[in-house]
Amino acid sequence: MLYKKPKLSNIRYISLLLICLLLFITGLQIPRISTLTTILLPVLAIVDKLMGWQLFSLNKSLLKQTKFIQPLLILTLFCIIYWTTINNYGFLDKETSWLSYIAQIMRIIFYYILGFSINYSRLPAYPYNTIIVMTSLIGSTVFYSVLSVLKTWQIRPSLIENRLYLDYWTDQQLPATGVGDFLSLGLLYIVVVFYGYKHKKESKSFYIFFVLVSAIFVFFSFNITVLVQNRLAFMATFITFITIGFLLEFKSKLKFITLPLFVGLFALISVGVNIIEVILSTVLAQLGIFNKRLLSEGTESGRFDNYQVALTEIWQYPFGGREFKLPVSQWVHNLWLDVAYDAGLLPMFLLLLYFILHIKCFLKILNSDLPKIVIVYFSTMSIGILLNMSLGPIIQGSVFEFGMTCFFLGVIARLSGEVEISKKYQLSSQRGLYSKSI
Repeated sequence: MLYKKPKLSNIRYISLLLICLLLFITGLQIPRISTLTTILLPVLAIVDKLMGWQLFSLNKSLLKQTKFIQPLLILTLFCIIYWTTINNYGFLDKETSWLSYIAQIMRIIFYYILGFSINYSRLPAYPYNTIIVMTSLIGSTVFYSVLSVLKTWQIRPSLIENRLYLDYWTDQQLPATGVGDFLSLGLLYIVVVFYGYKHKKESKSFYIFFVLVSAIFVFFSFNITVLVQNRLAFMATFITFITIGFLLEFKSKLKFITLPLFVGLFALISVGVNIIEVILSTVLAQLGIFNKRLLSEGTESGRFDNYQVALTEIWQYPFGGREFKLPVSQWVHNLWLDVAYDAGLLPMFLLLLYFILHIKCFLKILNSDLPKIVIVYFSTMSIGILLNMSLGPIIQGSVFEFGMTCFFLGVIARLSGEVEISKKYQLSSQRGLYSKSI
């Protein structure tokens, strides 16, 4: 009796489901199990290679178009220098073996490669599948945050007042900044729903599905954010609403949004963050939502005092080592400044260069012919992640969050490369038709 080979279409659907499931489990950050799923993802890629499905690929044209090797090498160099330096300073947990830190570095690099290597154009529902893949990861971090905060509220509610929470799986006390960042991304789904409504006809069925999923994320993110009294999620949502509206409004009036315009816009947002935070904090305090925290600590955040000191002192201590004292808290609350505070200027510049190289990828997506909801989604999440990195100690708070950010940048790089290749293919096809008509 002969057995038919499984159809490639079925394999594609199963593969997309498996990728999303493994990413979801990874985002739940369950000890050992999440590590196992991280190992299973490259196994899936190996099986794909052996079977010739091409659902994971790193072809030469895409590598050349995106210059993927450059940011990969810079990220690898940053990880090696940063972790080696903080180990020499004795900042790492002595009870944790070096093998676990090597595994952390490998996982960060792997996340970036994975985000780039998934061949989204060969999977079902392209390009909407890029949103599905990212949502499976972000959604799991939202549920992790909900579980952890509710557990803390039941067992030791006093920790929440001190801006701490208990990890749901290990009961380890961690700063609330970590869950605050995840909840911030969950709340941002309301921005995508709002601006995507105008273009819902492009993909009505997907938009309805997206609205249902977003409603769950926004409901839990809003309520848990109020519970932990975290302003970042509300501030990020407010800023993103304005920024996305600006980009969509002026995109049609400009031939293209340039790198200087993007940098200038972000600089303007960064300067206005302090003012926005004071205004938002005052409003929330008056409404009684964040009374306990804001009325006792004041409405102005101490992180901006840290920024002023760090921006002055890091040049005096170019090799890091936490040699100067910060006015408020033990961290600067900025990804790049915290890296400089820990390990010096070299890793800070490497990390800064790594992110700068992806701005061009973001601009290609922004100016592409992709469905509007895809453009809005990646624009919204880019701004949200950028704000998280600018206002929190990402690596010190959660190495997983940094790895998730690298995965997101990998997806951005891949999608921008496929957009450029598609444009070139269309141009060559048009030229071929034109030459035939002559």
